[in-house]
Amino acid sequence: MVHNELFMVSPINAILEGLYETPLTISELKQFGDFGIGTFNDLNGELILLDGIAYQFDVDGVVHKVKDDEKTPFAAACFFQPFSVEEIQSQLDYSALNSFLDRCLPSPNMLYAIRIDGSFSQIRTRSVPKTKNYTPLVEATAFQKEMRLKDVEGSLVGFYTPEFMPSVNVPGFHFHFITSDRRLGGHLLECDLTSGNLSIQICNRLVLNLPMTLDYLSVDFHRDARKDLEKAER
Repeated sequence: MVHNELFMVSPINAILEGLYETPLTISELKQFGDFGIGTFNDLNGELILLDGIAYQFDVDGVVHKVKDDEKTPFAAACFFQPFSVEEIQSQLDYSALNSFLDRCLPSPNMLYAIRIDGSFSQIRTRSVPKTKNYTPLVEATAFQKEMRLKDVEGSLVGFYTPEFMPSVNVPGFHFHFITSDRRLGGHLLECDLTSGNLSIQICNRLVLNLPMTLDYLSVDFHRDARKDLEKAER
């Protein structure tokens, strides 16, 4: 167990190309962390790993517990041990929250695991329907389904990735959200935070798994990762 290490199932550019199938299971992912986010084979919903429990958000944002033999083509995970815990008492819209988080990071050149438990006056998430392999992510997210919640409590789980790593992970902040009753959630698009607790962990070691699949070994990575991520993830 390495508390400053971030494990990734595959680089994000594999997902951008539409490579949505690997043999890596949720059970194997848990060997590298109890905290994380990602997706499932065939892009079948959003993944959140929180307190050692894996959850799946279907296309309607409804939460399902995940069996250990489910597989993931893309996920980031770590053993969460924050170096900083701070109470947020002021109300922050999405822009202000991102600015606040920027100021909380010691350096923009490191990887961070971030958790925010709090109350939200509004939150907007999305999930993507099950998608055929080889469908580029920017095409798959065109069919995403959004969900809006008001006056809800829950947790944001995610990571900060430096801007110089767009082929590895989503640059900047990338969060998934789950309600405190573990019933609803998805990939975060926007939120207004009323109050909460912010926990941050530095990850200064990256373990990047390169899938030993025919798809990955033979793909031509020609897409503009930064441009596609702006369309697909924001």
